[in-house]
Amino acid sequence: MRQPFSWLFFVPILLIWGIGGALLGRSICCGAGAAATSGLLIKDGAKTVAATQAGNLLFGLNGAAPIIEPADVKTEFNDLAAYLKANPTKSVTLNGHYMASEENNTSFGNLGLARGDAMKGYLIGLGVPAAQLLTGSALKENLDIDNNKVIGGMDYVFGTIAQGRSLNIQDAAAFSTSAKDNLIFPMSSYEYMDPVDTEVNASFQKTADYLKANPKRSLKITGLYTDQETNSSVLPSLGMARANKIKGMLIGMGVPSKQIEIDARMENTLSFVNEETVGGATYAFFDGAESGDRLAEVEKRLRANPLVLYFKTNSQTLELSAEQRNQFADLIYYLDNKEGGRASAVGHTDNRGAENINRRLSRKRAEFVRDYLGTNGGINKNLISATGQGPDQPIADNGTDGGRAKNRRVEITIK
Repeated sequence: MRQPFSWLFFVPILLIWGIGGALLGRSICCGAGAAATSGLLIKDGAKTVAATQAGNLLFGLNGAAPIIEPADVKTEFNDLAAYLKANPTKSVTLNGHYMASEENNTSFGNLGLARGDAMKGYLIGLGVPAAQLLTGSALKENLDIDNNKVIGGMDYVFGTIAQGRSLNIQDAAAFSTSAKDNLIFPMSSYEYMDPVDTEVNASFQKTADYLKANPKRSLKITGLYTDQETNSSVLPSLGMARANKIKGMLIGMGVPSKQIEIDARMENTLSFVNEETVGGATYAFFDGAESGDRLAEVEKRLRANPLVLYFKTNSQTLELSAEQRNQFADLIYYLDNKEGGRASAVGHTDNRGAENINRRLSRKRAEFVRDYLGTNGGINKNLISATGQGPDQPIADNGTDGGRAKNRRVEITIK
């Protein structure tokens, strides 16, 4: 880690650089602030892991590959790699930044995730175990740009990873709790086994108390899963469902839902004994709740494309597509984070059978969905109203099998 230059030495250089740039008729930087001179700072709580004013991580505009100049920040990322290798219980979440105006030509859901994954690959190349590297993304209105390069474009959130059977939850030097045992998840299940070990429960209670006492701190729970397991939850992956279940436990201990984020990571190194795995999640603290950008995105998607669930005749069984699981994840996030946010589930039927029976069946289907979200998604059922319209509002021709199938539905909209 290099020390910053003395300002007495650095100011004349800035003056010469600025005059030279003006004489050449070239814009030295654009975007918010003096972006070209913004430095790199990576901190784990109060500890500075890497820092320099000589440069920063760069990404090409619309690009995902990190640009790491040897003269600028290569040394600092070597320092980060060395720190992680020297602290094997530490993890770092690499949150890639991106703007809505940038083009995403990657296979990832957004350019920020692609940037985080590319940086993860770079650090793995420096010898950091993959288990210590998590990825995320953050949508930004404006990024610092110079010569069509994004400056910085990343934040670094440190946490801990589960080792063996032990539970370890740590917020740098500010908070730490541990237990010799951990939560136990059966294979392909998002429900941890009851009863929870007394010491484990006490550690989660301490975590809840810490979050309640520090409302500006938030916790990210990343659920782990393997590609050999089956996802029977309403969420996009079994890992996210496991994280959501742990989140529900902390909410039950009094933690506001806004202070907890959930994510997932496929981890095929998870070991199973008697078809049970220990831990199933990692924990990372960060400052404040996520910006309103994501909430605005989620709300826009839900309003433009309400969740519609279809039922077979006289059935209350749900068969969810990948898109519907993603919509459920959006709905959970919206209700957790939108002040006064609510949703309504309205059931509908085709026109076959007695009208009074259809009306009751449509209401039962709406109540089933509401209760299903409460049990499997951890949503407060009081935030979802359930009503039935029977056959009164068809969206397709009841004279065909295909039309009737579309009419047997529950529509979930946000308020």
